[in-house]
Amino acid sequence: MIVTITSFPDMLVTLEEAKTAIGESGTDRDDLIEGLILAAQAELDGPKGWVGISVAQQGVEVTFDTFEDCPLRLPGGPIIGDVAVTYLDGSGDSQVLDTDDYSVLPDGSLILVDGAEWPTLADQTGAITAAYTVGMVEGEEAQRIGLMKTAIKLHVRMTLDGVEPEVSRRAIESLVRSMWVPVM
Repeated sequence: MIVTITSFPDMLVTLEEAKTAIGESGTDRDDLIEGLILAAQAELDGPKGWVGISVAQQGVEVTFDTFEDCPLRLPGGPIIGDVAVTYLDGSGDSQVLDTDDYSVLPDGSLILVDGAEWPTLADQTGAITAAYTVGMVEGEEAQRIGLMKTAIKLHVRMTLDGVEPEVSRRAIESLVRSMWVPVM
C-alpha cells in the first residue's frame, strides 16, 4: 500500500495563534515559527501522521496490488464524501469500479457488497487506486480539532524551548491519546 497526499491541508494553527500560545510578540522569528507549525502538523495529522487520523481536510490516494487482502483499509479518516476506486483490468486498461459494488465502513474498510464480485486485475503493482478526502468538518468536531491545534502549539513551544523529543512526544500524546488510531 502506498499513500499519497494529493491536496495538502490548510494550516490548523495560524501564525498569530501560535505566537500568542508561546508568548511571542516580535516578527523576527515568524518564518521559523510558521515552519515549525507546518512541521508539527505534518508529524501529527493526516494519513501519515502518528496520531493516525486527519483533522485538517486533505485529498488522499492509496494504491493496492490486489483485492485479495480485503477488506482494503483506507487510512487517515474520517473520510468525507465518496471514495472513487479505479483499477487496471486484466488487459491493463484503467477502469472505474462501480460504486454499487463496494461500500466504505466507518473504520475506513472498503468492502465488497453482497452479490458483487471483484474484477480481474492486471498482474501489476499498484493496480488499484482509491481516491478520497479526509478530515474533520469545523463545527461538528470542535473538540477534536481543538485538541489537535493545542498539540501543534505545544509541539512548536517545546521545539523552540529545546525540550527532548521523547519528553515532548509524551506530553503531546497525553493531549491526543483520545483521538489516537494506530497507523497501518
